[in-house]
Amino acid sequence: MNRRDFLTTIAVVGAASRGAALAKPSWQAGVAAIDMTPENSLWMAGFAARTQASRGTALPLHAKALALKCGTDPVAVLVTTDLLGLTARITDSVAARVQQRHRIRRANLLFNASHTHCGPVVDEQLSVAYDLSPTQWDDIRAYTVILENKLAAVIDDAISRLRPAQVSYARDEATFAANRRVSFTPLGPVDHTVHILRVDGADGSPFAVVFGYACHNTTLPPTFVRYHGDYAGVAQAVLEQRHPGATALFVAGCGADANPAPRGTIELVEAHGTALADGVDRGLKQAAPVDAVLRTAYDTVDLPFASASVRDRWKSHLTIDPIYLKRHTALMQAAIDRDGRLPAVQRDPVQVWEFNRSSESGLTLVALGGEVVVDYALRLAREYPRRRMWVAGYSNDVFAYVPSLRVLHEGGYEGGDAMIYYGRPGPFTEAVEELIVGKVRRLLR
Repeated sequence: MNRRDFLTTIAVVGAASRGAALAKPSWQAGVAAIDMTPENSLWMAGFAARTQASRGTALPLHAKALALKCGTDPVAVLVTTDLLGLTARITDSVAARVQQRHRIRRANLLFNASHTHCGPVVDEQLSVAYDLSPTQWDDIRAYTVILENKLAAVIDDAISRLRPAQVSYARDEATFAANRRVSFTPLGPVDHTVHILRVDGADGSPFAVVFGYACHNTTLPPTFVRYHGDYAGVAQAVLEQRHPGATALFVAGCGADANPAPRGTIELVEAHGTALADGVDRGLKQAAPVDAVLRTAYDTVDLPFASASVRDRWKSHLTIDPIYLKRHTALMQAAIDRDGRLPAVQRDPVQVWEFNRSSESGLTLVALGGEVVVDYALRLAREYPRRRMWVAGYSNDVFAYVPSLRVLHEGGYEGGDAMIYYGRPGPFTEAVEELIVGKVRRLLR
């Protein structure tokens, strides 16, 4: 080889090396699902008006996990569940186990619950709402241990299934969500957006479909006492039937002040679930690729409870069955006996996943704890008009309703009254909205 050929070869190899170094990272993804339907009869979560425990299964309940990996970055896992909500005690326990096993940050684990009211009570969530015997609570605690094991297992399974993938995003809509605070704001705000994340395999067909909607998952009434994922469960089942080999994962949005309309029958839950699946399918056809860049952040913010004088005035104006006030008083006294005082703040988890934030094709997923009203999603969309914002509620810890300042001032169930059932000492202060939005801003810097 002469000198010229030698130098040409070196130049070509060098260029190829630089090209490889500058090549965009690619996605890997893995998805898994596990049946988490209780094997025995447990009290079903959500409705204080229920009078009996579960009587069988109408639609199985699942926990699902989507693992995503960008190049050599650590894996991130989204976990969705057909439950009213997960508590911090559950997610902290599962996260600690997974972090130790896979050496990933807490920011890379995102837990969301569909908020179905036809799943089992877990942990001691909403304990004031239920009149249960010690044996019934023991059964719930035993199931909670099983649930934690299944959540850890489905995460492990998803990570083990990582393979090359393409990730795309789209939006569409479903129109059955209606603002339910009509006594305060007859034409109150609502978000009909359906967010869609499509994950394709090498053959170009989806093997995972993540979708979100902001509406209470409560089409079925308190008299319905069989396990069921409500409209979100139906939508997942319809999508998996339409796309053989794909796993559908539902992410609950900021739907604390929205209900399905109309509601109350099994026929309506099928109709709403199918309508949501139709919106997802329309979006799947127009999904645009998202580059393999993922930045994650997680923190908590302390939300102060109102002062004693506000709390006493709030409690004296509640118009609910005295039995709930009696249970609440007993719970508060137990807290004082244990800690010497009532809790002053509520720890609220705030999480951000930014997909390729530097590009117009990027996506920002904000996950908030609690039952979050729609004002938060609408506000963040206004404040970040150049980003594609997907704001989820019911994430990492469902501890209470989270009102905006508007809803807090209006009052009512979402504004503070529901704190009784969640066993919280009283409403939040007027700082609640700015504290949460401020934390989101800091995580997005």
